[in-house]
Amino acid sequence: MASSDDEPHALDLASARAPSHDASASDSDDDSHDDDDDDEDDQATALRLHHLHLQLSQTNSYDAHVNYIDALRKAAELEKLRLAREAMNAVFPLTPNMWLEWCEDESRLATSPDLVPAVEALYERGVQEYLSVPLWLHYLEFVEERDTAVAECTKEGITKMRALFERALTSTGLHYTEGGKVWEAYRDYESALLLSMAEASSEAKSKQVEIIRNLFHRQLRIPLADHAQTLEQYKDWEQNQDVQIGNENDDLSGLPGGVISAYKTADQMSKARVTYESNIGAEKPVDGDLLQHYLVYISVEEATGDPARAQIMFERAISVFPVTSEVWLKYTSYLDVNLKVSSVIRNVYARAVRNCPWVGALWTKYILALERAAAPEPEISSVFERALGGGFQTPNEYEDVYLTRAHCLRRRIVGAGAISDQTSNSVLLHDVFERGTEFMSTYFPDHVNHNIRLWTYWAHLEARLLMDITAARGVWENLIKTHGWMLEVWQNYISMELLLGNVKEVRTLYKRCISRRLEGMGTEVMCTAWLRFEEEYGTLEDYDRALLKIGPRVAEVQSLQNQQEHKAVAERAKVESGPRPSEKSKLKKDPNSRSSKINDNAPKSSGKKRGLGHIESENPGKRQKGHREPVKEADQIETSVPAADMDSRMEEAEPVDQTSENASREENLKQSKESSKPVVFKDECTAFLSNVPFEVTEEDLKEFFSPSRVKEVRILRERDTARPRGLVYVDFEDEESLIAAIAKNKEKLKGRQLSIARSDPKGGRGGGRGFGASRGGRTSASGRGGGRGSNGRGDSGNTSGGGRGLAGPPTVGHRRGGHLKLTGSNTFAVPRTVARPLGWGNPQVTSSSNPSGDEAPKSNSEFREMLMKKS
Repeated sequence: MASSDDEPHALDLASARAPSHDASASDSDDDSHDDDDDDEDDQATALRLHHLHLQLSQTNSYDAHVNYIDALRKAAELEKLRLAREAMNAVFPLTPNMWLEWCEDESRLATSPDLVPAVEALYERGVQEYLSVPLWLHYLEFVEERDTAVAECTKEGITKMRALFERALTSTGLHYTEGGKVWEAYRDYESALLLSMAEASSEAKSKQVEIIRNLFHRQLRIPLADHAQTLEQYKDWEQNQDVQIGNENDDLSGLPGGVISAYKTADQMSKARVTYESNIGAEKPVDGDLLQHYLVYISVEEATGDPARAQIMFERAISVFPVTSEVWLKYTSYLDVNLKVSSVIRNVYARAVRNCPWVGALWTKYILALERAAAPEPEISSVFERALGGGFQTPNEYEDVYLTRAHCLRRRIVGAGAISDQTSNSVLLHDVFERGTEFMSTYFPDHVNHNIRLWTYWAHLEARLLMDITAARGVWENLIKTHGWMLEVWQNYISMELLLGNVKEVRTLYKRCISRRLEGMGTEVMCTAWLRFEEEYGTLEDYDRALLKIGPRVAEVQSLQNQQEHKAVAERAKVESGPRPSEKSKLKKDPNSRSSKINDNAPKSSGKKRGLGHIESENPGKRQKGHREPVKEADQIETSVPAADMDSRMEEAEPVDQTSENASREENLKQSKESSKPVVFKDECTAFLSNVPFEVTEEDLKEFFSPSRVKEVRILRERDTARPRGLVYVDFEDEESLIAAIAKNKEKLKGRQLSIARSDPKGGRGGGRGFGASRGGRTSASGRGGGRGSNGRGDSGNTSGGGRGLAGPPTVGHRRGGHLKLTGSNTFAVPRTVARPLGWGNPQVTSSSNPSGDEAPKSNSEFREMLMKKS
């Protein structure tokens, strides 16, 4: 029966549970408000989750995954949370804290023994990603408490737990600051086993004591932050076992000799690492300085010669800088050289490419590591396919991945014994090359212009390994269709045929390539190579036939280059140095200037050139003073009449005051010439460079010629594409600098051997050093630059300048390769403006200045004087 003291209490509870009518009404209102608030919170949470999920589906970024997981965890959406974590881990590695949260959430849900293995598997995945002592400690604790066999201390359970502790020590036992926690947990477990052995035999207890003592001895050999504390704990433990360790004179007395020496070494190493540990403390900001401190610490551990110590430092650095490729590259390189344990290396590479998938070097090294480990073909193929989706930053990285895969397949074909294996690997090799070349041509067309490694290697393997010369030629022919202007393509193609001994095919390729317009001085280079080839492999007739084809072709190419160069210089000068404002106004407003009247009265025509001699008048039927006769649109004819001839015709058409008109005209002509005068380089102290790498800049050349005093660097470029032609003019301050620069002839710059000579603006008088040598591809004023063995006039008369006499008689080149010689007075096939310029036929000039008997052209000033006398 309840006491009297309990009754009032019961009544109070009853009265408290039976509120008045008003109170109940008030409470019901509060409950309804709470329900409304809960509904609003639920709606807001659902809306936020929907928004985050939508954002994740659109971006699939790391931050989007993290935000969505955090929101699901707060909303306690366990099923969606599990799926979200799996989805993120399929794309990105999870941080140690994220793994710890995930494992703790799942461990709380593991209420029955059959769910424990799934949580253990989750812990296993977590400890494989990054080094994390807290995650290992939670893992050990979970297994010790939740695993039935371990909790009941069965033989199988004890074996399992000890194996797990040994793995934890291998992973974390050398961690300077936190490794001691795992050692202590291991000793605590073994001590608990000793306490549970109360009814066991003394022999079993002694054995267990030795296990704990051995753990202490192992820990004392390792330099850890709590090294001194571990010694004190060991002394206390031994004292409980009635064993005295240490005395007033020696703290280590009673220890085995091996343990004493190892402890002293570890103590010295521990003290030496205090400074390095302080530089990478947890309070330090994660920045470049911290990374540098880690790298220094890693170098210290590498110097010890203990791969395990270096590896633990790499793992610590990676846990802080997981996406820093420098650490991963250094780590994998160290393991490849020093550890060479297949399982460890493959695990590290797999983690490296997950953290830094955009680094091509990691993928190529990963493929090689798998090949060294004799991994099966499906595994290597899978890694290769994943590498292609890594999103590399440069085309070279994609090319290196394709080449690495091809190298691997080539070695498999060479080492394969069965024909079936060779055939299957050959099919894979073809697929790699076809995909690689198509990919590079499609996505990186400009890269092909400077690097054709993939195509060269493909053709080489087809010809030398697979013995299919037709397929090898097909590779080069396909590349020529799109990149036939590249010198390197022809050189490699010819090199392959030459190595195979196909002399006839080599000669055919030389004939084809010199008819192409190659980059820079490519045509000249191939002409020289062809002659060298004929000297070494051909007959004298072959050499002579090549000589006949090369001479005209070289002259044609040089003439074209000269025209383009002068045109580019003139256009640039026209833009940079136009007439001054005062000159412009004078040219426009001078009332006595006949040229200004012509410009003012000339009809405007868009897109058509007009001859300077066009005359017009308002009345076509009458000639009036001061007016011009009109010329219809259909009657307007372009003319190349010299300016003096044009002026004389205008004077005849309009009888005006000759003295004033001539003075005004000559003054305006002089001003017009000065205003549009292009920049002219005299090349008096200039070096000409050929075979210059396309990527070379002005600064590179200045540095190359240092300490010579460089005044100006002029890199010649293609007019349409602005691509460098491999030709450069370098102006120097003095003659000494020029001589020093020419002394560097044949030296290499960025892998290419430069050809350096003094620039000869007068056309190479005094002999040349090869075709185009006088100005390295620029011709004389007549457009006929001296060739190899030429005398500067474009003929083949004197070959004292050296060379083999490549440049034959002056010719006119035609598109289809035909050439017409211009000899003597036969000019029937030459354009009139070239065959007989105005002013030919003066007998005095012929007899004095031109003893050969050919007519010499007059200059404009001489022609003007002649017309003035006639008038």
